[in-house]
Amino acid sequence: MVIKRSLLLVLLLSIFITGCGSRGIPVIKQELMDKKLSVLMLSSASLSDTAKQSVGNALQRWRNVNFIAYDWFKDLNAIDDAVLAKLKASSYDYIYVIGNDLFPSANAVIQQGLTTGKWTLVQSKLDPAGTANGAIDQAAFLQIDAGQIEGLKTKWIQDLLAQNVTVEWVTRSDRPIPSEWAPSEESDHIVLLDNNEQWFQQLSFQTRQHSASWIIFYSPATEAQLQRAKTLGVSVIDVSNALSADLNWDQILENRLAVMVNHSWQKGSLSYNAQELTTLKMN
Repeated sequence: MVIKRSLLLVLLLSIFITGCGSRGIPVIKQELMDKKLSVLMLSSASLSDTAKQSVGNALQRWRNVNFIAYDWFKDLNAIDDAVLAKLKASSYDYIYVIGNDLFPSANAVIQQGLTTGKWTLVQSKLDPAGTANGAIDQAAFLQIDAGQIEGLKTKWIQDLLAQNVTVEWVTRSDRPIPSEWAPSEESDHIVLLDNNEQWFQQLSFQTRQHSASWIIFYSPATEAQLQRAKTLGVSVIDVSNALSADLNWDQILENRLAVMVNHSWQKGSLSYNAQELTTLKMN
């Protein structure tokens, strides 16, 4: 009787352990393992703390919820030897480059064809120089829409001119002032920077002569040029570099996840949508 009871106890214990093994321990299905993605995240040292936090949180969610494996090189000033070694040693489905200052070195690496992974360059701020353009044919480039930028500049200038203020324009010969802002009869309100060593003397004379209240640099200016113009005692702005953008990094990264999960990645230029770009404004 004791032996029968012992055998029954062993049998029940065995059934219990078997049940726990199949129900209590989570098992990742093979189909999920087959679909598992890998990401290499490269982020710039110039990113805001908010952006860095969003990237870190997103990567953890991607791993924990979507089983996405990742490596993250953060606070980079350029794509360095450590990143190159990682690309050569590991295979990634997607490579993200976040931060404008990383684009030139990323372009060079993309051209080398070190990986079959899909590259996405993510603009972190306005970029008048367009430093990512060289990689667009081989990567996705997520950027602030150029038409939206020009539209905001145009509206700001039109609103200013509607106040009947006198403006002196500073530009280069290859970037003429639109005729609706500076008609031909007002050509003496324009100063050219190129091939004109006396540009400041000319600007100073015209500002006094016309009692101008604004100096607008229509082509990009150096900080030294701007500071020199400000010594004339009027308002000065470089409209090519006077805008700022507020980006919703959580939304940007959530949308990137959707692209990966849905296998909808496409190369070429993409613009931030209204949820990703929350504010575009003149400084």
